[in-house]
Amino acid sequence: MSNDLSNQPDILTAAERAQIDSSTSGAALLFFGSSAFWLVFASLFDVIGAIQLSYPCFLDGISFLTYGRVVQTATTVMAYGFATPAAIGIAVWLTARLCKVPLSHHRMLVSAGIVWNLGILVGACSILAGNSTSFALLSFPAFATPILFVSYALIAIWVLFTFNERKSGGLFVSAWFVFAAVLAFPWLFGTANALLVWNPVSAPAQPAIALWFSSGFFNLWLVPVGLAAAFYIIPKSTGLPVASSNLSLLGFWTLLLFGAWTGGAQIIGGPVPAWITSAGVAASIMMIVPALALGLNFHLTLDGHYAPVAWSPALRFIVTGIGCLVTYWILVAINSIPGVNAMTQFSDINRALYYLGHFGFFAMTAFGAIYYIVPRLTGHEWPCAKFISLHYWLAVTGFGFIVSGLILGGLIQGSALSQTIITFRSSVEFAWPFRVFAMLGSLLILASAVNFALLLIGILLETHKNQAPAFMAEREENSQEPVAV
Repeated sequence: MSNDLSNQPDILTAAERAQIDSSTSGAALLFFGSSAFWLVFASLFDVIGAIQLSYPCFLDGISFLTYGRVVQTATTVMAYGFATPAAIGIAVWLTARLCKVPLSHHRMLVSAGIVWNLGILVGACSILAGNSTSFALLSFPAFATPILFVSYALIAIWVLFTFNERKSGGLFVSAWFVFAAVLAFPWLFGTANALLVWNPVSAPAQPAIALWFSSGFFNLWLVPVGLAAAFYIIPKSTGLPVASSNLSLLGFWTLLLFGAWTGGAQIIGGPVPAWITSAGVAASIMMIVPALALGLNFHLTLDGHYAPVAWSPALRFIVTGIGCLVTYWILVAINSIPGVNAMTQFSDINRALYYLGHFGFFAMTAFGAIYYIVPRLTGHEWPCAKFISLHYWLAVTGFGFIVSGLILGGLIQGSALSQTIITFRSSVEFAWPFRVFAMLGSLLILASAVNFALLLIGILLETHKNQAPAFMAEREENSQEPVAV
């Protein structure tokens, strides 16, 4: 067992942990609460869009609920209303814990959170009103994105201040990922908006920039925060250190090196320089390296101690998320191969990969982190273990229906599109039953989102302190998790 400081989570006394958690509670709970609200909002619009994809006449007489506006709203609000606030809340708590210092300037973070939610509200209403761009994850109009940028700048400044004030000692692996993510997001968001929204460049360059941003948003912003939570919570829940600092380093640097360039593989054959698509294909295939390095590291860290997954809500969600991430990167590599991409490029498979990454990995990992963090912030446990279990199975079944339905339908659709004797309309009809299957998955995800929001409201309204943890099954006596940390 390694004694490397980079493998050891924070070593703090109970009083120090309580002080740090108390200082972060206001800001972190604001971000977690707002993410739960926007998750329900985005999931509702995702359901409407899924129904309209299968039944185009649904709500067709309401202009602001047309398919294009609904899908743009759902995707953008899911990214900036749910995923980003959840990532910020996790990063805030982890930064304070790993730097071993209480949160200072907490009012700045709370103010930034309020401004961020104001920007999401303005942007969502603008999209529904028809004032949006045509770029995925960059649909907010030019007057809404500066609000988000200013808000995030305040958050990033706080993280840098806290990092500068950290206590001496080795940096735990989670700190690497948090710090990289916090620096990557403003670079990605500011550059993409400057080139596509605020002062658009020439049209031929826009698709490549948009895909560079979308791949970077996931691989350099959401993935590092999710991995930081996993690297912190898995050792805490098992009492075992991270197995290999070398595998951690390999996964970290290969993720940073290749993560932002995978989007080029989505425009093979498009009107862009050949080196862009070649770089995208190469980067997508090379993402197998961090997938194997990180997946193996987590497996070795658990070291056969998978029993806590049965009773720990945090571990169950996080382990599921890690499995989805490894699967996602492998499928992206396969999908980037030119021969495969020729069949899948204009099918539902790309949408399936989006759900597998953004919901299967990040949302599930964020749920696990929130289930772990919030009891430390509030001082009491989740009110009902059965609802946590219900949330898990609704979410897993929901995105399982969506991913499997869209992949199967996409394969049939892509195969039909590649045959000249089959019309485009026929290819859509072949995919229709699978889209209905995916629509049922969207309904289950909406139900899981409502369940999660009610659980969060329940723990915030809870008045009884120091209750027994809301385990999902009977805990084993040798499972070592120190519940108070």
